[in-house]
Amino acid sequence: MTSLQALLLGIIQGITEFLPVSSSTHLALAKRLMGIEGSESLLYFDLVCHLGTLLALLFVLWKDALRALSQVRSIALFALALLPLIPAYFLLKPLRVYLASDAGLFLICTSLLLFIASSKHISAKELPAKPKWRDVLCIGIAQSMALLPGMSRSGTTIAAARILGWEWTQAARFSFLLAIPTILGGAAIETLRSGSFSGNLPLGLCAIGFVSSFAIGLGSLRLLLWILEKGSLRPFAWYCLIAGLFAMILLK
Repeated sequence: MTSLQALLLGIIQGITEFLPVSSSTHLALAKRLMGIEGSESLLYFDLVCHLGTLLALLFVLWKDALRALSQVRSIALFALALLPLIPAYFLLKPLRVYLASDAGLFLICTSLLLFIASSKHISAKELPAKPKWRDVLCIGIAQSMALLPGMSRSGTTIAAARILGWEWTQAARFSFLLAIPTILGGAAIETLRSGSFSGNLPLGLCAIGFVSSFAIGLGSLRLLLWILEKGSLRPFAWYCLIAGLFAMILLK
């Protein structure tokens, strides 16, 4: 991998991590187009880029994170939402490798969820005063489905919350706060599983990926929050549909 390729992959990660378009699928497509062969070192690079976008997330939503940590009920709600990930990680792990070439199909599934969420009209009277335990568990189950290649984590969780009657920005903020322990947990598991963190990848390339994903992730997150204040995710639904068809051809 060259420095330019590391920069481009970091930028792609920063753009797609928060937008409901599946960052993992876009990274896979980018690597295929760049002719980058899969290796253990690339898994570490992807992990570093995820940590870059995690830092961007903390930078933007640190007040929300502190507020959530200061309330026992909020901590319990996030713990409940994370619960389905534990069995799903082990049950779906074999499928992640087997279905890697079918990421385009699951990206189309993400687009269908976004279409459904965007078509749902919710009046102010229907908005829940506080998140319900049942809703949070359903959002957690939706997040676990994002372990499948092509299923966008932000797309499935935001769409699930919206279908359950949540307001767009409320759904997005819960989804992004839920991403913090999810990314941290995933990074810890992958690091412990491999027994190393850096692999054989030069630290300079890791630094390029980390900084670029962080910087672009800041703008991507703020852009999505602004879009959700103005409207719905229907444009992203169309994008996922087109990108999914493209991925079905290229990743086969």
